[in-house]
Amino acid sequence: MIKDLLIAEKKGYSVCLVFEDNSKYIGKIEMSADKERVKIKHQKATEWIPLHDIVSCSTVINSSFKKN
Repeated sequence: MIKDLLIAEKKGYSVCLVFEDNSKYIGKIEMSADKERVKIKHQKATEWIPLHDIVSCSTVINSSFKKN
């Protein structure tokens, strides 16, 4: 999971982080220097999340689809 988060940070992708209670944050991330937390700027705020609180993460890649 950390590898995926590092790639998302480097490429500027948004991620969807899912927690044990099934709550989710979707937003841009920054890894912290201590490698135990991630900062996510989501819909309502910017928060530091301990990595052990994250159950799963998905990369969100925005794409524009054109209608023919």
